[in-house]
Amino acid sequence: MDWVTTLAVLLGLLLTGFAIGVPVALTFIGINIFGLFWYLGGLPGLSLLAGSAFNSVGQFALVPIPLFVLMGELLVRSGLAAATVDAADQWIGRVPGRLAVTTVAGGTVFGALNGASMASVAMLGSLLVPEMQRQGYKPAMIIGPVLGAGGLAVLIPPSALGVLLGALAKVSIADLLIASAVPGLILAGVYVAYYMGLAWLRPDLAPPYEGRATSLRARLATLKLIVPLAGLMLVVTGFIFLGIATPSEAAALGAVSAAILGAIYGRMNWQIMRAAAMSTASTTAGILLIIVGSSAYSQLLAATGTTSGLIEVIVGLNMPPWAMVLVMQVIVLVLGCFIDAISIMMLTVPIFYPIVATLGIDPIWFSVLILIQLELGGITPPFGLLLFVLKGVRPELPISQIYRASIPIVVMQCSVAGLLVTFPWLTTVFTSAMVR
Repeated sequence: MDWVTTLAVLLGLLLTGFAIGVPVALTFIGINIFGLFWYLGGLPGLSLLAGSAFNSVGQFALVPIPLFVLMGELLVRSGLAAATVDAADQWIGRVPGRLAVTTVAGGTVFGALNGASMASVAMLGSLLVPEMQRQGYKPAMIIGPVLGAGGLAVLIPPSALGVLLGALAKVSIADLLIASAVPGLILAGVYVAYYMGLAWLRPDLAPPYEGRATSLRARLATLKLIVPLAGLMLVVTGFIFLGIATPSEAAALGAVSAAILGAIYGRMNWQIMRAAAMSTASTTAGILLIIVGSSAYSQLLAATGTTSGLIEVIVGLNMPPWAMVLVMQVIVLVLGCFIDAISIMMLTVPIFYPIVATLGIDPIWFSVLILIQLELGGITPPFGLLLFVLKGVRPELPISQIYRASIPIVVMQCSVAGLLVTFPWLTTVFTSAMVR
């Protein structure tokens, strides 16, 4: 059987599993068992799966995943994350679109504390949407900031999705986490500028704030919460940047610090710690199963000659590297309209990264672009996952309004992706200064 037929069979089975709702990890493991048995000599081929499973998850680079998840769980369940958003709101002041700006600022902070976009959208939707509605904000000024700010968790370190992509693609997780901070901060700035400008030009979309101005004393009081949590963010990202700690060490210190902060503020107890630990264990187990499936799938493609055959065809097209990067970005963007980010990574990483290596493309730069498209896929109609998360926490919002409000976010994210393609050095601003 030629490699084209093999690729068609394996991809067909994969997409069929996604379409009928089989869990991602089980879909990949099932296809791997079938592929190893059918293409690699029956039962002896299956023995490769056990070794592949152990080698794919038995690596120190994956340690940050459960620790980052635990840190986020502790901060969310203790209420510190929501309290931080309230504290940030005290410093926004009387600016056009004040609550939209608060949402973006809160999403940026929450992304740095949690690293999970779905949790960020759910929290911002529950916390800020009712207040926006009460003050007369229109849907365009309510939905867009929540979706955009929630998606920032994919890029703002520590990003659990970034760690997973780094592990699957076998690139430096520390470099990827630091490099992804640049587009994350740029996007946050673009969102703030856009919604402030929109509120200024269209006051009917976001009525001016009519409440009492927050006193300086009240703002300074919030520093008791903001300063320690800012220190926590420095522990996680600053230590990696300065070379003081590896991502695993920084994640461990961040998880311990989150528990200590919760205890200091009287928001931590055994029930919260137990719930956070159980949720972390469940999430981590699912992620590790996904890594097992993806790694075995990559080996299956390589062993059947599919990867090498695909690379030969693509190299033979004589397309310039930038054009190939554009094609791969479009593929990820289109897939994001229909399937979730982890499924997209599982589907594309085994195929894309051998091509990236062959073409001599910087894998960190390429990975940052992939993260942007994965973030974009979460808010792209018709099946962007974050769209349905927001619909779930705010059922009164019509899905048609959510779709329309997501369009400016899509345009802004595509613009930032184009900026990084035009100026690749933006992703190396921080990584080149890192202390190794």
